[in-house]
Amino acid sequence: MKAFLMVGILVFLVVVFFFISSSITKYTGFFVSSDTLNRPSDFEVCLREKDVRLYLNSNDVAGSLKESGVVDYLDEVDIFNCLRDNQKCLGDGVNEFPTWIIDGRKFEKDISVYELADYSECDLV
Repeated sequence: MKAFLMVGILVFLVVVFFFISSSITKYTGFFVSSDTLNRPSDFEVCLREKDVRLYLNSNDVAGSLKESGVVDYLDEVDIFNCLRDNQKCLGDGVNEFPTWIIDGRKFEKDISVYELADYSECDLV
């Protein structure tokens, strides 16, 4: 008997949730789904289309990246650790760290997310 009561309550809650979310969707015009939550921003899409590279020289790459002002956008950046692959860094003319190369222009410093947007010519909105 308790199992039927629990199933009935569960069905009732699911129906109530459906009607509430449907009403909110009709009122606001927005529907939240996993696709919209995981969709990259226009800034991230723009960064993917650019040639953005970050060169580090660190035993603790994860720690170095956490200190970066652009940590939220590092998935869109090619990251090279010159401590492990020095030939790539020498070939690209990287001698100071951190170094950013954005569409062929070199920046030998830490940069903020606003500088990343400016240098990459991607709109940060």
